[in-house]
Amino acid sequence: MMRVFDSRWMAMALAGSLIGVLPGGTGLLAQQSSPPSRSPASSTNVMDMNYSQGRAFPNFFDAFHSLPVPEPSMSNSELLHALIQKGKLELSLEDAISLALENNLDIAVARYDIPLAQADYLRTKAGGAARGVSGITQISNALFAGAIGGNSTSAGGGGTGNAGGFSGGGGAVNLGSAGCCDPFAGFSAALDQSSTPLNSLVLSGIPVSTFHSAQYGTFFGQGFRTGTSYVLSVNGSRQSNNQQFQLFNPYVPAFFGITVSQPLLKGFGYRANAAQLRIARNDLKVTDSAFRQQVITTVGQILILYYTLLADRENVRVAQQAVNYSQKLLDDNKKQVQIGTLAPIEVVRAESELAADQQALIVAQTTYREDGEKLKTALSKRVDSELAGVEVEPTDSLPEPQPSDLPPLPEALAEAAKNRPEIEQTLLNLRNQDLTIQFTRNGLLPSLNAFASFADFGLAGNRPVFGSCPAGATFDPTRLQCNVGGRIIPPPVVGIQKGGSLQSLTQLLHGTYPDYSIGLTLTIPIRNRQAQADATTALLQRRQLETQLQRTKNAIEQDVRNAEIAVTQAKAQIDAAVKARILAQQTLEAEQKKFKLGESTTLNVILTERDLTTAEGNEAKARAAYAQALVQFQQATGTILDKHHIQMAAARRGEANRIPNIPGAPPASTPPASN
Repeated sequence: MMRVFDSRWMAMALAGSLIGVLPGGTGLLAQQSSPPSRSPASSTNVMDMNYSQGRAFPNFFDAFHSLPVPEPSMSNSELLHALIQKGKLELSLEDAISLALENNLDIAVARYDIPLAQADYLRTKAGGAARGVSGITQISNALFAGAIGGNSTSAGGGGTGNAGGFSGGGGAVNLGSAGCCDPFAGFSAALDQSSTPLNSLVLSGIPVSTFHSAQYGTFFGQGFRTGTSYVLSVNGSRQSNNQQFQLFNPYVPAFFGITVSQPLLKGFGYRANAAQLRIARNDLKVTDSAFRQQVITTVGQILILYYTLLADRENVRVAQQAVNYSQKLLDDNKKQVQIGTLAPIEVVRAESELAADQQALIVAQTTYREDGEKLKTALSKRVDSELAGVEVEPTDSLPEPQPSDLPPLPEALAEAAKNRPEIEQTLLNLRNQDLTIQFTRNGLLPSLNAFASFADFGLAGNRPVFGSCPAGATFDPTRLQCNVGGRIIPPPVVGIQKGGSLQSLTQLLHGTYPDYSIGLTLTIPIRNRQAQADATTALLQRRQLETQLQRTKNAIEQDVRNAEIAVTQAKAQIDAAVKARILAQQTLEAEQKKFKLGESTTLNVILTERDLTTAEGNEAKARAAYAQALVQFQQATGTILDKHHIQMAAARRGEANRIPNIPGAPPASTPPASN
């Protein structure tokens, strides 16, 4: 019987190939080479699918197909097209954030980690090993020693069942165990015909034995996370041969058996067998945290690009003013040279200054365009022909320093400890390591497995009715033989008693030939070095993660302190730049008054105008530095999403969670509700 059950995986492959002959079936090999056409999903968003749930019911054949995965959309969102007006992409800061959530490819790539973690969770539901997801810093090698159910193998019994045609030595019947957790079923069928030469006529009465056989079998089994498993099998056959001394010919043996196995030490219980499942479930949270970290990083990059573009625009304005002042100085010098009040060399010097200012203007303009292209690339899935020809026009201004921008340091450190995804991920990794430690501790135990089996046998067929031996012959009732002067012949057949599968199965139902088995198998490792190494590795990795957690906390606290210093310095630079601009403005006003009174020259007025332009440029740089320092501080404290009212539900789906600021569009009273 064990021989028949051990071939169940081959039978499952045979059953899979038979799908091709069923209505609507294509065959397993055909499914692998060319997946069947499926109706397109109602949505093209991969986040609409839940890959942690398999699909097998009510349509059984769905289990042989992969879950539908929508094609990624490489088209830019409608919001991006709506914001393009008159050859310009007019962007507010909120518009830029919304476009990043919809189109940024870094976020789009990270978004796939969520369904990947769901698929990994689905794999562990079936008993497979977790493969890990983004954000997992360390996974113990002990988890990959085997999938769930690997410790629930039971053994025992001295052989397999023995009944009409089934091999075995008459010992305990044990059909083996099943791994967790998806049930399996199968069917097998076979035909056999053989001829065997014999070296004796005593046993069979013939020199050549011809054997015909038709066999069938079916089986079902399942394992559970407690380590318990059961296997059920039903087998039968119809066999015939030309041997003379057969009780039934043809004969129809049948077999029914069920085995339940349970590890009692190693591999016992939920903690030992559900470690992979619990880790994969925890990994769903890790993936969500890693995706949040990617959104924080990307939004910070978008803010810096936007503020840089604003600073570039201010630099273009300042550079243009410098060109205007240089042109005015050149024109004034030319007039004074004509009337003889100025040396010609001053014209050459003014032309040189004008050329330098024009070059600076070109650099400022090209830098503005270059940073605009960077922002367009970050806010789109691809820069198509429509987007390539437009100029980005930011509509907001650089942020003004506010007292609430910089909370007290203890409060900022507390916010960082609560909001930074790195800390959350390390804590989740520690949880995974605790589950691994539980798993490896169970692996230190000896292996004690129990099994209990029940088997039933049946045997029927066409049974000959024998008559009396010839006169003078001796009859052997145990062998149904007649001895005629030393020659062995079968008794004459006077009739046939009909029988077949129905009688054999009836014997199974009535338990005519039962077989009960129960057993234990104890395996004690003498040195147990592999299990000790796995358990020690798991503990060492936990200690390492604890150290990494403290290192991460120290680094985050340092980030917060550095960001606070940078914001403070940038604010001081703004204050100094504002005072310098005010001084330059007052100096220019005083010089202009003196010029009107004839106490100053045009050159002095122009020079003070250039000083004012330089002061305005320095102020713009200081404000840009403050904006970038503020973004870095929000990233360091993990508050950037809250500061800009970004909802993670919208980020996961790649949707804007606000009304776009489309030029010319009527104002909306309330923002749309996010999912």
